Amino acid sequence: MGAINPQEDSYLAQVPVELLLRITRWIRTSDLANVRLSCKCLERNLFNFFAHEFFRKRQFMVSVQSLQTLVSISKHSTLAPFLKHVIICTDRVGNSWEANKLPAEKHRIWLRAEAEQNNLFATGLLRDMLAEAFAALPHLGTVDLRDFNSETRNRDNGSWRSYGAATLEKSIGLRLETGVDNGQLMSDTYPTRVFTAIISALGASGAQPNTIEVNLRDKNWGLHDSAFAIPPPLEPKLAPILANLKTLHLCFCIKDHFFMIHDFLTMARNVTWLRLNFNHQSSPHDRTELGPVLFKWLEQPESDTPLNDIDRKPVSFPNLERLDIGWISVAPQPLLTLITKFSPTLKHLCLRRVSLCHSERDSQTETNPWVAFFNSLKKVRGIKLRVLELSDIYHGKPKIAHWQDLITFEADQDGAKKPLWARKNWRGTTDRVSLAAMIKSVNNSMVCPWEHRYSGSDVDMDGDSEDDEDDFSEDDGYDETDELEE
Repeated sequence: MGAINPQEDSYLAQVPVELLLRITRWIRTSDLANVRLSCKCLERNLFNFFAHEFFRKRQFMVSVQSLQTLVSISKHSTLAPFLKHVIICTDRVGNSWEANKLPAEKHRIWLRAEAEQNNLFATGLLRDMLAEAFAALPHLGTVDLRDFNSETRNRDNGSWRSYGAATLEKSIGLRLETGVDNGQLMSDTYPTRVFTAIISALGASGAQPNTIEVNLRDKNWGLHDSAFAIPPPLEPKLAPILANLKTLHLCFCIKDHFFMIHDFLTMARNVTWLRLNFNHQSSPHDRTELGPVLFKWLEQPESDTPLNDIDRKPVSFPNLERLDIGWISVAPQPLLTLITKFSPTLKHLCLRRVSLCHSERDSQTETNPWVAFFNSLKKVRGIKLRVLELSDIYHGKPKIAHWQDLITFEADQDGAKKPLWARKNWRGTTDRVSLAAMIKSVNNSMVCPWEHRYSGSDVDMDGDSEDDEDDFSEDDGYDETDELEE
């Protein structure tokens, strides 16, 4: 008679895996850990589900403890293959004014944490630890820089946070900052420093992810041009990595003349999805001029010779299928010219919080400039656009940030009335209709107000509350993770 295995004969171990997953899907993280620890049979049955939820996409911060955890996961024989999406968040100790009011012991912890973060940058240890982890992850697909915590967590009534963030906050007694330092505003280069370390680490590691994302929701910062500077010794290592990219999402906050991004984009010429967000808290002049300056370079036909001694030759993006543009005021023609260049391959166009500058004639006749823009778009020769997405689009007078009117969509494609919250969004496809019919639908559903007039008062460009999301960086539905057991 064979020996009885009490684990395999337990009632819980005999529950079908599908049902077991439904039972454990909504319980607290600590309870899930207890279920997994109850017996080896359950641990084995739940492992793939557990690893997929907690290790497929994971968020870290600039701290020794957090980065060392990333390195440890990358060297774990069973967990490393699951980690495909690495997020580096902009968590940092800040607000020295509040820190000065802490008890002496907590203040020393705060000072040590601040010094540790600064030293990780200054000594190059941040780059080295990231490179060590990237090199050891066999299925690394996405590297993501962000300044927010996802609210998609369905356990514990909490958000997904960087590993080590909760423990550090508890030891200090202050909330970590993920956004801009209020004392620095537009001069805050923290995302630029982190992005530079990430790119350098990718070059040193030899890893080849197919996606690099910069998702910054804070209105007051973005990547400066120096983030895209590639030192000549690093270029041979970084060029094949950028050439391998299929998805590239960037968020700019460039106050000065910028040109170093030209080299970066030229090396990333094989992307199929390009997202360009322009920080909207810069001056009205910058909002109007920054995009067209980049557009003017991007819209040039590909050439074997540079435009001048500084600017790299224009790039064609021959495989570009999706283009997202957000947070910018622009005249119709530069935007149309840019889209026209990529029209042979472009299938998906997404415009979010784009303000189309109208002419004086439009103002006098109260003509919606978007109607003329879309009518011109459908006439572009060879255009193959299949999906058009619009969200929070505006029309406004050039270089006057106070004069921006929101375009709403009163009816959807079926003529049904939309709820108020949905009137700022519109999406159309050519699955069942022609491009001309889709353009006609969006033009017919648009409502173009001419209510706002410049009064000298400082009004938000979007006219919405400060709690609105600031760019395209919405949660994508993937689960991220906080510390499991700290």
